[in-house]
Order: sequence, then C-alpha cells, then structure tokens
Amino acid sequence: MCPYCGWPDARPFRVLSRHHTTDGLTVWIRCACGSTQVWVVDPAGARLLVRGRPPRTQEVSR
Repeated sequence: MCPYCGWPDARPFRVLSRHHTTDGLTVWIRCACGSTQVWVVDPAGARLLVRGRPPRTQEVSR
C-alpha cells in the first residue's frame, strides 16, 4: 500500500514500462498520487525495489 495516498500496490495505477533484465522483469509504475515505484518480478515473486515521493504541488497565491 502506498504510504502517501493509500493506493494498493496490488493494483498498479499506471504501468510506465516493463523491461526484461538478468534479475527478472523490471516494472516501473506510477501511483495515483504521482509517486513512482520500481518492482522486480522473478520466480520468487514480486518485490518493491524503490518508491519515490509524489511530486510537490505548487500553491497559487492570489
């Protein structure tokens, strides 16, 4: 589950890319909040390698 917005990791919001590597399948995902994740899928299963923070939003001053 995303620590920033609570979106379930089991339901990727948007898959950005998939690449076959020597470690297995590397999958880049963007969460509903905008943070990115890198997953590796191999015979042992799927594991999260890294999760980025969501982009900062800029407030408009009026």
